[in-house]
Amino acid sequence: MKKKGILCIDDSNTALLVLEYALEKAGYKVFIAEGVTKGIQIIEKQSIDLIFLDLSMPAISGYDFLKMRDELKIQDIPVIVISAFDSDETRSVVRKLGASDFISKPINIEMIIETVKEYLNR
Repeated sequence: MKKKGILCIDDSNTALLVLEYALEKAGYKVFIAEGVTKGIQIIEKQSIDLIFLDLSMPAISGYDFLKMRDELKIQDIPVIVISAFDSDETRSVVRKLGASDFISKPINIEMIIETVKEYLNR
């Protein structure tokens, strides 16, 4: 069986390493991108089944990435926002922009794995 591909886009190398380690250990193929530009390059070349996305990044933000989903033809890929900016307003805005879910930082590995299973085992 082919491993499901998960793309993690964040400007924090620490967050990327934590996600990469935990998701690979759980049996997924993980791609990490320090920033949206790198993330888009990966999307164009790899088979991605789920995306974890930080909001606050230099150059192109997670909000901007969500606005590009149609253009990137990734409307059917669940995008889960992981951010320290946890408020009802932020959650509402990212949902309107097409995010499937929101997870608050600091990263809780158990919650990440549960969320992945929920979205990829549908």
